[in-house]
Amino acid sequence: MSVFKNKTTLMPDYIPPEIPHRHEKFLEIMEYFKPIIEGDAYFEHVFIIGNTGTGKTLVARYLERYIQSLKNRRVDVIYINARFERIPGNIVRKLLRWINPFAPDRGYSVEDIYMYFLEMLYKNNRGVLLILDDSDHLFEKYAEFIYKLGRVHEIGIINRLSILFILRSNSSLNKADLWAIGGLRKNVVYFEDYGYEELVDILDYRASQAFKNGAIDEGSIETAADIAATYNYNARYAIELLLKAGMIADKKGEKIVTAEHIRLARFEVPPSFTYEDMKALTLHEKMILYALSEILANGEKSFTTTGELERKYREVAKYFEVTPVGHTWFWKMIDTLNAFGIISKRLSSKKFRGRTTLIGLPSFSATILLTKLQEMIEDEIIKSIE
Repeated sequence: MSVFKNKTTLMPDYIPPEIPHRHEKFLEIMEYFKPIIEGDAYFEHVFIIGNTGTGKTLVARYLERYIQSLKNRRVDVIYINARFERIPGNIVRKLLRWINPFAPDRGYSVEDIYMYFLEMLYKNNRGVLLILDDSDHLFEKYAEFIYKLGRVHEIGIINRLSILFILRSNSSLNKADLWAIGGLRKNVVYFEDYGYEELVDILDYRASQAFKNGAIDEGSIETAADIAATYNYNARYAIELLLKAGMIADKKGEKIVTAEHIRLARFEVPPSFTYEDMKALTLHEKMILYALSEILANGEKSFTTTGELERKYREVAKYFEVTPVGHTWFWKMIDTLNAFGIISKRLSSKKFRGRTTLIGLPSFSATILLTKLQEMIEDEIIKSIE
């Protein structure tokens, strides 16, 4: 007998009927987009900024569901996770498939496809709210794309594209070229970290949806909140702890999820980046992470140099019988992993001979990551052969 009555309510993509302690943020964002939804304005830009696990994606998807439920709406919603789609080309091709599933995307530039999408919106008198989740790296790496997103009204087309950007921090905007972001309207909604009591409320609500009556005690929920408190009260992490703890209880054949199940779950759940997210990484990015985990797993080092990491990556590529990428692409992937917040990257202190870049793994157990990544890498290689 399982402790769950509906396990899917603890999954990352689940949008609950209510959003405790975030409804006011939803209303604040709605105020910005209300003129768009009602047809009184053509476009708007809004930024959601907050740490991981503060409910940013939850509120955005809740907003999407709400807008799509309106009978007389003047706008549709397109949700794109920019971390998964990676580059502007993938993003605009997704927009193209939405506006015209039969339009060819081969042989056309990113700009051509983007212009076609905008022209079709205008021709069909359709408004779109584009939600660009995890879009930090776009501001750091693709300034020209950001520029074109914000300057539609300057190219002779009535702009019917509104955008909700979701960012982890202000740093991406601070690093962005002022020329690139100059055309964007700076409506910012900050998502503060949850407090302890707020997090307990959220976990109580989600547990009531997920578990059978009496299958989880209050102490377990408080333990999950306590653990998440060390990671800025990350609700996403805490909810994943509940899911994993329930699975551990089921595996052991036990009828109640206890605090010990929560503590056991902690060793299998990284705090800020789920294993589902990790599956979206490329094969070589996974191998770089695997190499970094090998270097750091014995606990003697808290970081490594890029030179040591590149040498280890090439050893890992040889082990998996995969041709490694060149030095330039290796550096690009290091930048991408850093932009995603998976690794840390900083210049060494003066005590090092010469200045070198140091790479760390701030949010994961290197030992657990080795096992998870080995499974993912081997599965990907097998699929590529089939």
